[in-house]
Amino acid sequence: MDAQTRLHGLVDLDNEAYHAGPGISKSKLDAIAVSGLNYWDKYINPDREPEDFKHCFAVGDGTHKLILEPGTFEQSYAVGFDKSAHPEALDSSAELKKACSDNGCMTSGTKPELAERLIVEAGMPRDRIMLLLEQDHNKTMAGKIAMPSRDYKNMLGMLRAVNRDPWAGGLLSGATSEQSFFIGGEQGYWCHDTEQWITVDFLRKCRTDSITANGEWIVDLKTTDDVSLDGFGKVIVNRRYEVQSAWYLDILKDLYGSDAPKGFAFIAAQKTRPYDVAVHYLTEEQIERGRRLYQRDAIRLHHCMTTNTWPGAANGDLLQAKFPRWAEMQFNDNY
Repeated sequence: MDAQTRLHGLVDLDNEAYHAGPGISKSKLDAIAVSGLNYWDKYINPDREPEDFKHCFAVGDGTHKLILEPGTFEQSYAVGFDKSAHPEALDSSAELKKACSDNGCMTSGTKPELAERLIVEAGMPRDRIMLLLEQDHNKTMAGKIAMPSRDYKNMLGMLRAVNRDPWAGGLLSGATSEQSFFIGGEQGYWCHDTEQWITVDFLRKCRTDSITANGEWIVDLKTTDDVSLDGFGKVIVNRRYEVQSAWYLDILKDLYGSDAPKGFAFIAAQKTRPYDVAVHYLTEEQIERGRRLYQRDAIRLHHCMTTNTWPGAANGDLLQAKFPRWAEMQFNDNY
């Protein structure tokens, strides 16, 4: 039984298994949108290197767990040691040496040696020495991803802000979170370049952040620096979130017909104080834009796969330089 037959509909997978599994996702559409070479290097190249761990991804994933899956954050993450929580503990070498001198101990040596001397010879409690407090804390973090305390405080700020917001809180109340959906089979897409229908046959997949309690909306949580109408609008376009909306809605419509969600909204949560929150929904016209883009990407991927050719951004052509529009406008205005 092939993957397209085995993986269908709602499949019980955790996030790691979903991303490691087969199927074309929005992330893969983003890769082919850059170029065939970019897709090949990310997903096919036998000599590809594993992606570097990026702390920003951990913050985003951890925030999702706190807000959308209460109780799961602690399974993967541990909050890093916070020195500010122990203002009375001895920290610097000078402080440790003074404590040794006050207790009649030798004052030479490294910080670990000074700390050990204070414990063994002076009988000082471990919770009075910052170095030992940090060592004890780190022992509890074995096997988990360290989350700096400053980032964790920001994540808690976002959690409280999202729960307070009437629109965001309302959409998430009773919602079903983190579900994986798959559907295979042929799809016919109109190719605007050749003006003909192209049939592609992919296993398509998506993983929804949340589906509202009434089943009408897919809701996606995004952490960002700017939640304003113009600011987050730029983020939507730059990161192709309209493609995500169309891709997800179409997969669920093909699976569930009239029972599928009809709308798509983003909860934009500001990553730092004052933790502003805004909900942005997409219009039918904006979703259709995303649909046109993903169909173009799917046709491109189909062509690359069937011909086993993976061209770069130039597609083998000699390119005439193209200046950005703002530069052209600036030149026209001034000269």
